[in-house]
Amino acid sequence: MGAQKKLLRNAIAGFIFLFISQTLFGQFYHGIEFGVHTNNADFMIGESGEPSSKTGFFVGYVAERDLNENLFIRLGINFNRREFDAVARRGINTSDETWGVDVIEIPVNLGYYLNWNRRNFQFFIDAGINLGYNNRAITENEEETIRLDIGSNADVKRFGFGANGGVGVLIKKRVKLRLSYYTNLSSIVNTEGDTWKNKTFGVSINYFLKEREVY
Repeated sequence: MGAQKKLLRNAIAGFIFLFISQTLFGQFYHGIEFGVHTNNADFMIGESGEPSSKTGFFVGYVAERDLNENLFIRLGINFNRREFDAVARRGINTSDETWGVDVIEIPVNLGYYLNWNRRNFQFFIDAGINLGYNNRAITENEEETIRLDIGSNADVKRFGFGANGGVGVLIKKRVKLRLSYYTNLSSIVNTEGDTWKNKTFGVSINYFLKEREVY
């Protein structure tokens, strides 16, 4: 287990180095991104379960580089708040809860432009992986908000790993609208027998600081 965590930390450090070096010195198009999402989860912790969706948001920075007239690589770094509602059962009694995690993520995607109506609209698809740093995790009920411990031997893992995919359109070579789906590939809790895997549908807009070339 320790070797896997060390490997994941090294992978995250490597991706951060790649992200910084490529975006600073490569021929990337830089932009900002903002989105909203609805998040649910594969979830069961103790007597808490029956998850249902809750709305959240994300905001960050994105950079893209064309590999040829159709293929492109997309890198980013964003702040993502994922929450959902659940039901806690204590014998015959039930109560409503909210669970959530704030994540700093680095998504790395490979995409493909379909290049229909090239000047004004370019449709695209993309998919890739997310490396996440869990910064804050909570569970909340009617009486209190409990901040969960994060770390290798705590309630919630410090690092997470997921996959994402998206479809959308680039408008006027500068504004991109994107529909996306994300899922954790492993549980973000340390306790054996418990599960917390986020599943997120989102819509976002990103604005490039300069116009993209159109082939």
